[in-house]
Amino acid sequence: MKLLNLATLVFPLALFSVGAVTPRVALAERSPTSLARTCMQTSNMKLTKDSEGFEDPDHAIQLLSNCLSGWPDAPTEFRAKSLQMRAVAHAQKKDYTRAIADRKESLRLVPPRTGWDIISLASDYREDGQPERAVELLRTMLQNNMGLRGKGTTPGMPSYYHLGRALIAVQHWSSAAEAFSEGMRYQPDYVWAYAYRGLAYDRMEQAEMARADVDKVRSLIRASEPDARERDHTVFREPPFTELSMKYPEISPSQVKQD
Repeated sequence: MKLLNLATLVFPLALFSVGAVTPRVALAERSPTSLARTCMQTSNMKLTKDSEGFEDPDHAIQLLSNCLSGWPDAPTEFRAKSLQMRAVAHAQKKDYTRAIADRKESLRLVPPRTGWDIISLASDYREDGQPERAVELLRTMLQNNMGLRGKGTTPGMPSYYHLGRALIAVQHWSSAAEAFSEGMRYQPDYVWAYAYRGLAYDRMEQAEMARADVDKVRSLIRASEPDARERDHTVFREPPFTELSMKYPEISPSQVKQD
């Protein structure tokens, strides 16, 4: 499942860095001209087509690091957003230790305002081999009623999906299946929730329920757009779903009639 669209961070940061929020003159007064120019250059960082990352994460890290180090007394909001963006670039390079450090510092500067702030950090912890920490963060977030749009708003599929993924990683199969089921209340057609729930059911030796979820995955993939259909079909045959897709092969119409 996609994390928060990176454009939601880049755009406000770009406005700030070029003076749409703080006049460019004021920026230059608060830092050397060359460093102010470096911060302004962050507005030129190009995103991938899906806006989930940077076309050149190394370049993004360099620009953001130069800006952060060169303007240590920058407004708190600006530093927090810069750190979040650098965390994305580090995660693209699978350097989750640095990504986690940047996200934690960002949240120290500006406490989480929406569930996305916590989901992103939890995702990095999971990828870094610390799923227990991810589970703790996400469960606390849900207990505190922190939703996708802020306190008291709906948690949506992303909150439960990422909780389920973390629970899968610690092999808490039953709790993981429950998390995915809860997420389906908000988004009943999300293919990967069924895929991971099917994996959990299989590990619990609940073959009929696993088969039902695998069949649902294939049905959703068939109904998707051509580009997504080809991509998702390939992903479902890769780890961690390789064994699952082979164990529950697709049933042909003729087989259904025979049964």
